[in-house]
Amino acid sequence: MRGLFATLSIVTGLIGLVFIIQGGNHPSKYQEVLSENVSAVQVTQVYTEATHKITVGIGIVSIAVLVAVIGILFHASKPLNSDPPSTDNLEA
Repeated sequence: MRGLFATLSIVTGLIGLVFIIQGGNHPSKYQEVLSENVSAVQVTQVYTEATHKITVGIGIVSIAVLVAVIGILFHASKPLNSDPPSTDNLEA
C-alpha cells in the first residue's frame, strides 16, 4: 500500500513538473512571431497560455503532495505493536 501511494505521488508530481516546464518554455516558441508583428492581443494570448500551463502544473503537483500526505497518514494510522493485548489476569 505504501508503494502504491509513493508511486502515484511521484508519477503525478512528474506530470505536474512537465506542465510547469512547458509553461515556462511556451513564450520562447513564439519569439519569432512576436518579433515580426507585435500586437498586445498576441502577447497577452501567449503569456496567458503560459500562465495557464504553469497554474495547471502547480495544481497537479499539489495533488501529488496530497496523495503523499494521505499515504503517510495511512501508514501512521497503523498500530506500532500489532500483538493483541494480553488476557492474563495479574490479580489472581
